[in-house]
Amino acid sequence: MKIKSENVYVVEIGLRKGLFDAFGNEVAHSIRELGINGIDRVDVYDVYRVYGDVNFSLVRRIAKDLLLDPVAQTMKIYRCGEKQKSSCISVEVWYKQGVTDPVAMTAIKGIKDLGIKNEVKINCGKKYEFHGSKLNRGLIEMICTKILANTLIQDYIIRGI
Repeated sequence: MKIKSENVYVVEIGLRKGLFDAFGNEVAHSIRELGINGIDRVDVYDVYRVYGDVNFSLVRRIAKDLLLDPVAQTMKIYRCGEKQKSSCISVEVWYKQGVTDPVAMTAIKGIKDLGIKNEVKINCGKKYEFHGSKLNRGLIEMICTKILANTLIQDYIIRGI
């Protein structure tokens, strides 16, 4: 099934500035254990691809009422395919089509519990932003296959390099 890109939104949810990113710190530690140096910090985001019978305001409502912890997190919503400004290399990890996504199933149930009757679909993933020097595509590929993604059930997309 082909999805119209104008009906696909991405919600990025990350920690507020100043809060310790334990998951990002653990990823950076695992990268150093592989013998890869030059990465100062890794920021980790939950990403959601929301599509179906949706518009920006509905996606915003779903994100605010269901996905976001407003005390500890911030969010950004944009249309899938829109260029995002970034000064760092990032990797998105998503389940392959046909693989059960338990977080997405729970989110869809939550959307129905909010009383939203629209046909809404969600894919859930992670986004990793790498801050540092001496990064190249080969190193990022190794990080993806050794640490970030189980390539049997997940795909990854490298951006910014």
